[in-house]
Amino acid sequence: MKKFATIALAVVLSMGILTGCGSSKKAAEATTEVKEETVDYGQGLNEDGTLEGVKATDYVTVCDYSALKIPKKEVKVSDSDVQTEIDTILSSYNQVTDRKVKKGDTVNIDYKGMVDGKEFDGGTASGASLKIGSGTFIDGFEDQLIGKMPGETVQVKVTFPKDYQGKEVAGKDAVFETTINYIDETPKLTDKFVKEKLSDRYGYTTVKEMKKTIRDEIFKTNKTDYIWNHMIEKSKFKEIPDELINDRVDVLVNGLKAQLKASNYTLKDYLSAYGIEDETTLRDQYKSSCESTVKVFLIADAIAADKKISVTDEDVKAYFNGEDTAQYEKQYSKAYINRIVLNNLVIQEIEKNVTVK
Repeated sequence: MKKFATIALAVVLSMGILTGCGSSKKAAEATTEVKEETVDYGQGLNEDGTLEGVKATDYVTVCDYSALKIPKKEVKVSDSDVQTEIDTILSSYNQVTDRKVKKGDTVNIDYKGMVDGKEFDGGTASGASLKIGSGTFIDGFEDQLIGKMPGETVQVKVTFPKDYQGKEVAGKDAVFETTINYIDETPKLTDKFVKEKLSDRYGYTTVKEMKKTIRDEIFKTNKTDYIWNHMIEKSKFKEIPDELINDRVDVLVNGLKAQLKASNYTLKDYLSAYGIEDETTLRDQYKSSCESTVKVFLIADAIAADKKISVTDEDVKAYFNGEDTAQYEKQYSKAYINRIVLNNLVIQEIEKNVTVK
């Protein structure tokens, strides 16, 4: 279930950059796992990022945003918000492979059990988490992993208790071929760790700078979210064509399928894990959020047309902090990238008249 939640989050993050919510780097990193499955992120978009075949003002009358005031409490960033983001980052560096296993460690293992030379039901697992010394596994199992290195395969020999619930193996000797993948250990946040591990990827050099940058990014995201929600609530919409919403649903569903495939799961596995009846039901669940996304697109396209805002190569480069965007364009399409940047340019236009107090 946790793995499926992570996959779903990656898809949500990839869609989040479309509405200008969240950082481009985080969203891009969230979906870089998908290599083989092709997703048309630019579905329903012109190359310049605007909605294809749509005149935005036919469907939306944009509200007045000339003096938008945001209550400070609505965009306030708490210390726990910052810590949550830090914990998420640190969780990406939890795989220790350069020391031996000791008591108290949590290890990630693959194992295959054999009794009388044959595999048995429930005796095989991949990516299992085990705290050494917890007594979770059969007596003697955990102790035999102490002193071993990640990457090693250990022949763990144990004897099932006579009163073991699995009668076919109760009281019998077993051998578990066990591979230690890594020691699961969250690193301590220090200036040294930040400089050595996070500076290239995130640009942080000290813990203090990291916390300030994260706080600023969350504040910016909160403000952007507030603005879009306000604009949607106060603007007037005519009935939005189903095909516009379905385009966005297609992107979400196909993105989910691609993430699942990259993790060796199927959509059926995902639906079963969350008790969702079928793909049609999933699509129905996505429609509300996708309708909001389309409303953002319409508002942004209308303002862009009014203010003569269009995306240039310089705008794209600035948005991605000078990064080479070729890999993003290949994965997401130029239309999708331009959509991201167009929304951001429109937010910047609206923010000229925004005060937070």
